[in-house]
Amino acid sequence: MKRRTALAITGAVLAATVLAGGAVAGDRDYVLLSHPEAIDGRSFIDGSGAKYRLHAVIAPRVDQECKGVGGEPYACGEQSRDALARMIDGILTCDLVGRDDGEWQSVRCFDFAGRDIASRLIALGWALPDRSVGTLDYVMDELEAEAGRLGLWQNGFVDPSRWRAGVRL
Repeated sequence: MKRRTALAITGAVLAATVLAGGAVAGDRDYVLLSHPEAIDGRSFIDGSGAKYRLHAVIAPRVDQECKGVGGEPYACGEQSRDALARMIDGILTCDLVGRDDGEWQSVRCFDFAGRDIASRLIALGWALPDRSVGTLDYVMDELEAEAGRLGLWQNGFVDPSRWRAGVRL
């Protein structure tokens, strides 16, 4: 009876932590997150202040502009962030991949239905695969977005890494 009570209490604490917007990491291979806040199109923060970046993904900075269908500029960086915000508005399971630059945890995240967040974000055209990490993950998703002229692929954009270096449309 004591074991069942202990298991019930552990389960209740786990559920309360996740529902309160915190993170739960068991053996440090993964983390459960609840409703984290999107910072940009690839980065987010949880209720405890821990910072995460989607592994093998690059996305526009929030202030980046792209060309829309008619050639007019639009705030693609904000739209990328908003797309990520919609996708992570719930409970996520994130595999811990490593640390980026000390304070950012590199993660591969899945929603409640088991869908890869980065794959969806790239397939909708709001982010790109980061080939510099030595993986071809998400390349097919990128081709799908480009063929459909979705998101960043509407009419033209500066690669986010070049935008960070000062290149503009």
